[in-house]
Amino acid sequence: MSTSAGLKTALKLLLAGFALTSALCCLGVGMVGHLVDTKAPPVEPGLPPSADVVDLGLVLIPADTSPSRALTYDWNTEGLRPPGSRLGYGLGELLDAWLEDQHKVLGRRLRYRSLGQERFTYQPPSGCSADMRCIYEELMRGNAGPVEALGERFMVTIRERGLDSQQAARLILGFVQRIQYEVPTDEPFGIIPPALVPSRNRGDCDSKALLAVMLLRQVGIEAVMLYSDPLAHAAVGVGLPGAGTRLRHGGRSYQYAEVTAEGWPPGMIPPKYDKPRLWRVMPLDAVTSG
Repeated sequence: MSTSAGLKTALKLLLAGFALTSALCCLGVGMVGHLVDTKAPPVEPGLPPSADVVDLGLVLIPADTSPSRALTYDWNTEGLRPPGSRLGYGLGELLDAWLEDQHKVLGRRLRYRSLGQERFTYQPPSGCSADMRCIYEELMRGNAGPVEALGERFMVTIRERGLDSQQAARLILGFVQRIQYEVPTDEPFGIIPPALVPSRNRGDCDSKALLAVMLLRQVGIEAVMLYSDPLAHAAVGVGLPGAGTRLRHGGRSYQYAEVTAEGWPPGMIPPKYDKPRLWRVMPLDAVTSG
C-alpha cells in the first residue's frame, strides 16, 4: 500500500511525539499458533451504564476521531468488585492507514516473504539474531503513542480503584483476552501491529501478547514475551509472584499468562503448550535510539 506525499505530510504533523521509527530486524522462519477462540465479539458503543461495570472511558486517537470508529469492550476480572470493566478505543482513518503502511514498509525493507501455512522468511541486518525479537521491538517503538494513550486509561482506573499489582495485571490481561483471536494471513511477519489489534478487534498469539506486554509495562508491571517456535505459540511472562507455570531468565522468574482465549488465569498453561524447555523468554528493549 503506497502513501501519497500529502498523506505523509499530514501524518507527520498528526503523529508528532509518536515514536514511528524504523528499526532493523532479524532472519529466520516464524510460525504462529492458536487456541480455540471462545469469545463473543465486543459490544458496540452506547450500552447503558451498569452498577456492575466500571467504565474506563473512550480513547480516540486523534481526539477529533469520530466515535463511530471506536469499538467498545466489556470484560470481567475475577477478584475485582465490581468485576465488570468497559473500555472504548478507536483510531482515526489516517492514523490507521499510516500504521498499516509502516508495517508493510518494514516488511519490504527486510524482504519479508510468505512461505504459506503461517511460515515466512525475512532478511536481517547485522546485529539481529535469528528470532522475532527485533520485529517485536520495532513494533513496540512504532506503535508506542497510540498504545500509551490506551494505557493511560488503565493507569487512571488502577489508581482510582486502588488496585494492587496482581489485580492490575489481571485487569489488563482480561482486556487483551477479550479481543477476538484471529490468525492474520495478510500481514508481514504474521503479526498485527499492537495499536491496530484493539482497533480492529483481532489478533493472534504474538499480536495480542505484544500489546499486553506494552500495557503491563506502562502501569509498572514487569512483563516479557514468551515465545516458542517449536510449539508455534506466544504468551506473556508476568514478573509478579504467583503459582502455576513459571519460566526463568536472567535470574528472574516470570509467570505464564495466556492471552488467546478468555478466562485463563495467570499461571495456567494449556496442556499442549506445557513444555517449558521449548519456550524462550524475550525481555525486549523498546528504547528508541538517538
